Amino acid sequence: MPTTTIRPATPEDATVLADLGIRTFRETFEAVSSPENLAAFLAGAYGEAIQRAELADPARPARVLELDGVPCGFLQLRLGHREPGVPGERPVELQRIYVLSAAQGGGRGAALMAEAVAMARAWGADTLWLGVWENNHRALAFYARSGFREVGEHVFRIGDQVDRDLLLAMDLP
Repeated sequence: MPTTTIRPATPEDATVLADLGIRTFRETFEAVSSPENLAAFLAGAYGEAIQRAELADPARPARVLELDGVPCGFLQLRLGHREPGVPGERPVELQRIYVLSAAQGGGRGAALMAEAVAMARAWGADTLWLGVWENNHRALAFYARSGFREVGEHVFRIGDQVDRDLLLAMDLP
């Protein structure tokens, strides 16, 4: 059984997060997005310079999931951002929680989620929220098992493609 670790991400992990972001996003959306739309989105969301800037921002902390020292997933929170319908006085967004499909199972996603909840609670957040594509049924089931509920929706663009994301929230007592 491989050893699973979760560690804080640093700006030096920009290449790792860019790679993981691109690979996991492709695994989820390549079959339902045109190559042009996917390429445009990935270039604007997961470039190394973008990841480096996000990792340098104290309001966007991240954690890297490793199996036997090999990165296979990550999470990133975002403080100070909220969408209409998100409850709470001090919500924190779970902007990204990605695990490569080959590394899914074995409680790795749950371990990342527990880390995200602990981080949000440490900041005094009363709500953890996220957006998820309405047709990502595996993710929706995972979030329901984790205690999230639907609180709204928003538009998510992949290039010219317009998708509907559900906004989900979890109370943090």
